[in-house]
Amino acid sequence: MKIIITCPKKCFNEKEISELEQFETEFIESKSINLDEVESLYNSSEFILVVDPTYLKESWDALPVERIEKMKGLKALCLTTSSFSWIDGKKLAERGIILTNTPGKSTNAVAEFNMYMMMTLLRKIPLIAKNNWEMDYDNFINDEAKGKTAGIIGLGQIGSRVAELCAGLGLKVYYWDRKTKEVDYERLELADLLKKADVIFNTLATPTEVKGIITDEMIKNMKQTALIVSTSDPIYNSELILQQVAENKLGGFAFESDSRKFTDFKGNVMVFPEQAYLTKETLANTSRITTETVLSVIKGTPINKVN
Repeated sequence: MKIIITCPKKCFNEKEISELEQFETEFIESKSINLDEVESLYNSSEFILVVDPTYLKESWDALPVERIEKMKGLKALCLTTSSFSWIDGKKLAERGIILTNTPGKSTNAVAEFNMYMMMTLLRKIPLIAKNNWEMDYDNFINDEAKGKTAGIIGLGQIGSRVAELCAGLGLKVYYWDRKTKEVDYERLELADLLKKADVIFNTLATPTEVKGIITDEMIKNMKQTALIVSTSDPIYNSELILQQVAENKLGGFAFESDSRKFTDFKGNVMVFPEQAYLTKETLANTSRITTETVLSVIKGTPINKVN
C-alpha cells in the first residue's frame, strides 16, 4: 500500500522515515499544497493519505467529501491533528475509508498555554499594552491566581492537565463534563459552574451537539470579574462575551484567532495566534503517533480510529 504524506520529510525523524519507507512513500514538499494538482491522489490504486492541514492551500477546508470521493484508491485518511471534526468521518465510514487522528500529542502544550492566557488576563496585559505599556495604578491593578476558583468545561486529556496545573497554582478546581469523572474535583452543573468560577477554561471538544451549550443567560449571570479562557472552538456567543468585557460586566476574555487582533476590542481582551499546540515536544509526538498509526493501518489493526 502506498503512503502519501502532505508535509515535508523533515517533519519526521530518521527512525520514522525508515519505518515509513519500507513501503512506497511520497512526501509532498510544499508550503501550500493544492490537492487537485497532486496526481497520485487520483491515479493510485490503493493508498493512505497523511494530512497536515497547515501545509494545505485551503487548510482546514481542503478535504470536503466531494474531493475525497474523487480519490478512488483512498483506504485511510490519517490526520496529524487531534481534532477530526473538520472531516466528515461518517461519510468516510460509509465508503469504507478509515479516519484516524493523533490524540494526546499536545495535551501538555495546550494546557500550559491556557495558564499563560489566564496570567495574561490576571495581569491586565491587554489593557497595559493598549495604554502604550504605561501602568495605570488606578485601573490596572493585577490579580494573583492563588485562591481563585477555576471552572473547567470538558475534563478530557487537556482539561485534566489544566486542572492539575490550576491546583498546583493554588486555585480551587471545579468542572463540568458530560460525564461524571472519578477525580478529586467536584462536578457542578454548567450554569452553576459559570456563576461560581473566577476563571472559566473552555477545553471541551466541540462536536455539533455541544455548540451553543453555554447560553447567553449563563454568560450574563457570571461574576463581573470573571475571566474566560478558550483554546477550543466556541460553545458560546463570543460577541456577547466581548460586549460584556467592553462594558466591564466581565473581567476578561482570551482566545485564539489568526484573523483578529486584541487591539480590535475594548477592555481586557487578549487574542493569541492559533499556536497553543506548537512546541518541539508536540511536533515530536505528532510524527511518532502518526507513524505508529499509519503502520497499524497497513497491518490491518488501525489505532486512533475515530469513525
